Amino acid sequence: MDLPSLLLLLLLMFASTINAQFPATYCGSTGNFTANSTYQTTLSTLLSSISTTNSSSLSYGFFNASGAVSGTSQTLYVFGLCRGDLTAVGCRACLNVLTSDARRLCPLQKEALLYTGNCIIRYSDTSLFGTVVTKPSYLASTTDNVSSPDAYDAAMRKLLNVLLAEAARGGSLRKYASGNELVGPDMIYALVQCTPDLTEQQCSDCLVIGVQEIRGCCVRYTGGRFMVPSCLILYETNHRFFDPVSEPPSPSQGGDVLPPSPGKRHENPNEISSTSSKGTLVVIVVSVVVFLLLLFVGCCYLRRMRAQKKYKAAQEESGVSEIASLKSLQFDWDVLVAATNNFSQENKLGEGGFGEVYQVR
Repeated sequence: MDLPSLLLLLLLMFASTINAQFPATYCGSTGNFTANSTYQTTLSTLLSSISTTNSSSLSYGFFNASGAVSGTSQTLYVFGLCRGDLTAVGCRACLNVLTSDARRLCPLQKEALLYTGNCIIRYSDTSLFGTVVTKPSYLASTTDNVSSPDAYDAAMRKLLNVLLAEAARGGSLRKYASGNELVGPDMIYALVQCTPDLTEQQCSDCLVIGVQEIRGCCVRYTGGRFMVPSCLILYETNHRFFDPVSEPPSPSQGGDVLPPSPGKRHENPNEISSTSSKGTLVVIVVSVVVFLLLLFVGCCYLRRMRAQKKYKAAQEESGVSEIASLKSLQFDWDVLVAATNNFSQENKLGEGGFGEVYQVR
């Protein structure tokens, strides 16, 4: 493969690594509504209310709304779940992006479910509140293998079991837990979460399914995620996996905030934010440097090819000139006889490897 083709392939490979897999979209199978109908009007109103809902409620990472469809017996339900470490601003922004995607990707479907890396949004004309829903699911992993799968599996299981119990004990505003566990040279960072409308047992049941799915699919890899409408599990061996987090809601806001578990390392939010920003900057700088390096190599290659072509052309031209010069030194026999006085001995200079040598007069 020549260098320009290789350069193009590398650029395409690089571009593919930064393409997002989200949103993962499920548009439902319960039927469609008519454009500009009261169903669409009610749905648009509920989705738009994300932008105007109280920020304090979004600080817990959960959005829940419902509304009757005018002129029918139907009721529409909408809920959104954000990662528990997102700020209220980040949660609102994530949900707004997903609502826009839902309008575009599921324009007339009566129900839809969309997953992205930081949040989930779902709407339906069937009640969603207080019900464990584990389908459809989103399961994914990184492509990098861990150094010791068995040890990693044991550490992951230990960490997730602790976080599972902590999240399930959460109150009616938030069921979320995060932490980490050291395994060899790696530190596993993980978070688990349920929608807060679930009971402790319901949350535990949902997360148990998630732990089983994670162990069956992704524990050999350095990162993975399990996402269903009622709960989620995310993990990574790099702490940049965590987004900047919001300050925990104060007790005066009515939140059920759990104290840090004894002996568990909890990340400093400011540390995470700073490291995440630095990590992002490093990735951008490295990407730009690699691109410029590939561009430089490609230019050098093209210049070298042009120089070789010029050199070959010059050689060919030079060869023609030499042949012409040699031809110009050839004499007729009569000219030689006259010039050497019929090869007279008086004009003989000596003998060489090619015969007698005469002086030409």
